[in-house]
Amino acid sequence: MTRESLTAEITAIATELEVDDSIGQYAAILADELRDRDGQVTASKRTAGACLLAACRLREEPVRVTVIADQTDVSKEQILGEMQRLSRELGVGVPLTDPETLLEKRCDELALPDHVRKRAVRLARFGDDAGVTSGVSPYTYTAAVLYVVCSPTDVDLSQADIAAHFDVSTATLRERRDDLLEATGSKLFEIQFPTAPPEAVSLVDDLLAEARTTEWARNKRSLGILGGAWLYVANAAEIRTSATELATITGVSESTIRARYEQFVEYVDTANRAPVMAPPEQR
Repeated sequence: MTRESLTAEITAIATELEVDDSIGQYAAILADELRDRDGQVTASKRTAGACLLAACRLREEPVRVTVIADQTDVSKEQILGEMQRLSRELGVGVPLTDPETLLEKRCDELALPDHVRKRAVRLARFGDDAGVTSGVSPYTYTAAVLYVVCSPTDVDLSQADIAAHFDVSTATLRERRDDLLEATGSKLFEIQFPTAPPEAVSLVDDLLAEARTTEWARNKRSLGILGGAWLYVANAAEIRTSATELATITGVSESTIRARYEQFVEYVDTANRAPVMAPPEQR
């Protein structure tokens, strides 16, 4: 197989993807280096796709392997396998796609306001610290982050819109959202309500921790408990919100959030536990 034919394959795929010319040129350089080291090229489209994917990741250009595979007659598994071989042959460590890089690009594409972008980056970092990104596609994770931060705002993006933009199913998007909400708890409360005092954020942690050991919370969905704790703390701290808004964020029904709220009120009173702030008044 000639160098020219492999370069032509790379150019054809890069053109279809509309990536920057420098990405295609970098992919061609990787292909040349592979040939110069006597690396075998048995399937031009597979190697071309692998070189292009490697170039995108090395240059922090967020392009999914499935998108590249759609432009060829080879599978994403074959392209990933070929990229691993390329990495070994050339001694180049190809990084995974960085969710923050994806966030920046997608926020630009969706023309999201700056305050939404900043909240998304903070949430993405909190989720990463909590281990939510482990074994999860960075595209699915990024979609979940944007879904969470956009839901309570006036940004006109539905669950279906975000799922379609990231090429993920709405069911998978909801699963990753649930993982993110469960793992970030009080941190997300702090992002959602930036004027909340530190003691309010601490109270969220306290309520969630205690709910894990109480009988009334046994076998109840953690997201409903999360929403109830948020409503309790928001009311105690006189933060303007509602069960309706929290239902939008968590995907839990308003009635469930109100029920968990009432159980938190009852639990605090029964246990004679002095809340950090004044007793809540339901709005």
